[in-house]
Parts: sequence; C-alpha cells; structure tokens
Amino acid sequence: PLGQRPLTVAGAMQVPQRESEKLKPGVTTTHVRMPVQEAGEALVAMQGKTPEEAYAEVESTMQHFAKTFYLGSKFFSLPKRKAIWAIYVWCRRTDEIVDGPEVSEDPDVLTEELAAWEQRLDNLFQGKFVDAAEFALADSLEAFPGSSKQPYYDMIEGMRMDLPVVGKNRYDTWDDLYLYCYRVASTVGLMTLPVMGTSPGYTFDEATPPAVALGIALQITNILRDVGEDYRDRGRIYLPLEDMARFGVTEQQIADQIVDSNYINLMKFEINRAREYYRLARSGIPMLSSEARMPVQSSLDLYSPIF
Repeated sequence: PLGQRPLTVAGAMQVPQRESEKLKPGVTTTHVRMPVQEAGEALVAMQGKTPEEAYAEVESTMQHFAKTFYLGSKFFSLPKRKAIWAIYVWCRRTDEIVDGPEVSEDPDVLTEELAAWEQRLDNLFQGKFVDAAEFALADSLEAFPGSSKQPYYDMIEGMRMDLPVVGKNRYDTWDDLYLYCYRVASTVGLMTLPVMGTSPGYTFDEATPPAVALGIALQITNILRDVGEDYRDRGRIYLPLEDMARFGVTEQQIADQIVDSNYINLMKFEINRAREYYRLARSGIPMLSSEARMPVQSSLDLYSPIF
C-alpha cells in the first residue's frame, strides 16, 4: 500500500532504518564527511592500526545499525564474515551521502561529497585509506582477489541518480529504472559474490546473473512498498512513467494516495516483474558455496512472500 516504508536498503541489503538512534559507547557514525585538511591527519592516525582493530570497528557498526543482518552474517566463516561487514559498512556510508540523516539539501554540496567519496575509493584501491572502515575494506579486497572495482563505482553512480535537482526523480521506461536498480542494489551482489564463493562445477560468470537478479528483485520490492513516502518526502516517483500511462495512473493520484483499480493493476504488473527476477535469483542458490546458500535463501524467503 501507499506510504509504507518499513525497510530500507543499503544497496540490496534489507536493513531496518535507524536514523535517529543514539550511538552506543564505542560506536562511531558511518557518515563520511571529512574536511580535506583532516584526511591527512587521519591517514597518519591509521598507521600502526592492525586489520583486526579495523574489523572490530566495522563489526561494532554492524551490531548497532544492522542487528538482523549482523546475525545473518554468522552463517559465514570468520574471514568471509569480516569481509561482508566491511562491504556493508562501505555501502551504508555511500547511501547516507544522499539519503542519510545529516544529508545536505544543496545538490552542489552532495555532488562534491560524492566526488570526494569516489576519490577516496580510488585511493582505497591503491592501498590508501583514511579510516578503519576503509582499512577493513581494503584488507578484505586483498583477501578475496576476485573482487571487481566496477560495482563500487557503479553504486556511486546510482547515488548520483538520486541527487536532488541534478539527479533523476522520474524514470520514463523500465530500462531506465533497471539501470538504477542495478546500480544501487545489484552491485552489492557483485561485491559479495567473490566473498561468498561458488559451488564446485559453477563459475562466477554463471552465478552473476542470479546475483544481479536478486538485487533487481529486492529493489523493485522496496520501490513498490515505498511509493507514497518516496513521493511525499523526496518528490521521487520510481514507477516507470510508461507503465503508469499504460494503466492510467497519474502523478496526482500518487500525490493524493488514491488506490483504485488502475493502481492495483499497475501494482500487479510490477509485482509480476519482481517475481520473474526472484525466480532467476532462486536458480542461483545451488551455484553458491554451501555456507552462502542459507543467507541468500533467507533474503528470498523474507522478501518474495510479500508478493
């Protein structure tokens, strides 16, 4: 129904939003703003810190901001678990630049922050980092060398699509929306796939389409659940305009939260689309390593019954 937003996604990770919680002792905010003059000081401060200390910090962030997802990570061996934590925290920090509790309303400021974040990613891939979360991610990328850089850059591009004024708040076609869903959600599957690993007899190339499909399915689900709030709070309509026109649903109808037969038929159409991607995602579970199957199956079991 219109107006519901019980869950949010950092990428494709189904994590309850906790925007106004007080931080527990020893837990640092995930927000990424850092003046340029402080970055050099932070780099110096990181010298001498061990990977274990860095992972302890991202684990604390996980425990505070994503309790359910943190428990789900227990299915993995410790090295994989730590890498998943590091990836989660990086994705959350990326998301919060645009949709976090301290987000600027100035699109120029947000554009600059995303550019600075992308520069920090460039540095991270060169082994340079300015805080524990980046240290942990750099260490995990080294531990799982099959990881590709591209999904990280693609996620930042997805955040640019959500920028006010200079980004997109309407999507003409499904192809347009698919690109957005891929960038903000499917990228997480591509980041984590080398960590999860594949079963004997399967390759990463074979496991990639189901991983991408899971992200698409989860993001469609969130879009359909958040139609009212996305319009009311952010002025965004993610439903493809061509689909709205096909079923006779107008922007004013969404603004007025009118649920009639046209809107219901539109939802049925989009739900069937999501179900197709869930089916493709489910076909990839046997391709994953044994320890990765349960967490992925759980995400499917959590979300797909909604439809």
